[in-house]
Amino acid sequence: MTASSAPQSQPGLSRLVRVGGSLAIALAIILGAWFVSGREGLNDLGKAGMNYSALPAVGTMAPDFAVPDADGNMHTLSEYRGQPVWINFWGSWCPPCRAEMPDTQAAYEVLQPEGVVLLAISRRESAPDAENFAALNHATFPILSDPIESLTGKSYPLANFPTHIFVNRDGTINRIVLSPLSEAQAVQYAQEVINS
Repeated sequence: MTASSAPQSQPGLSRLVRVGGSLAIALAIILGAWFVSGREGLNDLGKAGMNYSALPAVGTMAPDFAVPDADGNMHTLSEYRGQPVWINFWGSWCPPCRAEMPDTQAAYEVLQPEGVVLLAISRRESAPDAENFAALNHATFPILSDPIESLTGKSYPLANFPTHIFVNRDGTINRIVLSPLSEAQAVQYAQEVINS
C-alpha cells in the first residue's frame, strides 16, 4: 500500500471523539462533586422558591426566638426591638457560608457602629464547631447556635444556607436573601433597616 492509498483520518469523527471525551470527563467531575458534596448543602440546590415561600413574609413580624451564644447567654430577637437587626442563618459545613464570612465581618465592622445587631445563628453543627470556625476567621460578632434546629427551625424552616433576614426597628421583616452577600450588599440592605 502506498502512502497515497492509506486511509485518511476523518476530521469530523476525530472532533466528535474529542467532544464526547470532554463531555464524559465533565460529567464524571459533576457526579463526583455531587457525591462528595451531598452532605455539604448541594442537596439543597434548587429549593430556593420552596424555601422562600415557607419563611415568614416580608412586611410581617419576624417570629421571636431564643438562641444561646457560646457562653450560654440567651439572645432573643424581641430584646432588640427598636434596633435594626440582621439575622444570618449559616453553618461552617456550608461552602457559601464559609466563603462569605470575611464579607460578613467587614460589613459588621461598618454597620455595628450604626447600631445594627447581627445575630449569626449556626445550624446543623455543634456550637464549638461554629465558634472555632468564626474564631479562625476573626469574627467579632456573637455566634449563636441551634445545632438541631429545635430553637428556630419551626419559625424559620430553611433549605438554603446562608439565609439573611433583615428586620426593621419595629420587628417587621424588611428583606430576605437566600444567597451569600458581599460586603457592599450587606451594607446596602442593612442601611434600609437603619433608615426604617
